[in-house]
Amino acid sequence: MKHRHLTHMGYTLAAIEDVLARGSIPDWAPLVWEIQADPEGDVARRVERICDAREDIYGAPRLFRRVIADARGAKTL
Repeated sequence: MKHRHLTHMGYTLAAIEDVLARGSIPDWAPLVWEIQADPEGDVARRVERICDAREDIYGAPRLFRRVIADARGAKTL
């Protein structure tokens, strides 16, 4: 996803927030793959931080918490 206000392509907190807030399913897929590849890694932890801070992003926090939990092998509702 090309970010309007970011000049890098890494998964920084700002980039993750932008993907969750403005992205669509095709934009979310690489982030999901990154989480699945390393569910305890930096990207997964950053996504958790954004989900905790931005409950106002419709649907994304709940979805990504589920992705992280599933990647970690946790049971979720």
